[in-house]
Amino acid sequence: MKLLKRVLIAVFFIPLLIYIFYVGGVALASFLALVAFLMMFELREMFFKKGIILPRIISILGLIVFLSSLYFDIVVVFASLLITFIFVMGIDLLKNRLEGAMQRSSAAVFLVVYIAVFFSCVYHIRTLDNGRNLVLGLLFMIWITDMAAYFTGKAIGKHKGIFKASPNKSLEGFLAGIIFSLAGSILLLFFMEFSVAQAVAVAISSGIFGQMGDLIESILKRDAGVKDSSNALPGHGGILDRFDSFLLAAPTFYVILFFIK
Repeated sequence: MKLLKRVLIAVFFIPLLIYIFYVGGVALASFLALVAFLMMFELREMFFKKGIILPRIISILGLIVFLSSLYFDIVVVFASLLITFIFVMGIDLLKNRLEGAMQRSSAAVFLVVYIAVFFSCVYHIRTLDNGRNLVLGLLFMIWITDMAAYFTGKAIGKHKGIFKASPNKSLEGFLAGIIFSLAGSILLLFFMEFSVAQAVAVAISSGIFGQMGDLIESILKRDAGVKDSSNALPGHGGILDRFDSFLLAAPTFYVILFFIK
């Protein structure tokens, strides 16, 4: 039943996701904004389980930072981050709440940067020259890496426990993810107008840093004592579980593209 739910959700969402990434523009910005908002909400709930109580409005403030990252220059992004920090610390100041202030301020900044700022790089990749192919290539490569790591680990994964954050992840699966991402990047050269440098960049971003993104979220979940970020997607966990790879792969890819252009 769990596998059936996973398949049904994938059958519905994969074509939709490809279409939105292909179209770009307002459709992509709106979709990413919704996903970012939901991921911030889920992460806030995970902090709550650790006793770190962030105000509900933090997701709204994070959304403002996200939209600022999409449409405005660095000064506006800096200003929105500054407002978020002042707001969170201001509440503690006005309420004379000293205990846990350091945790709350750190968690708030982490939440906003980790999701709002990093995730906005997906949109920025789409706005580059050949951005449609670049962002679709990143999407496909993350999927290829994820599937290769999962199925290889299931089939021949012998050396497990190399990452305490994800005890079931095997060395074989991790290496397979990197190998398949490198192999898959070759196809991008012929079918999606990638340069050699861009193909290598997306392979590194998805194969290594995409898997790291998944492991980083696993650290947060284990620290919070939860299996999934939420139950939003039956059989798949939460929204953060589905997009965690992008949170590191997308900014890595975007930064590399900036230096090789």
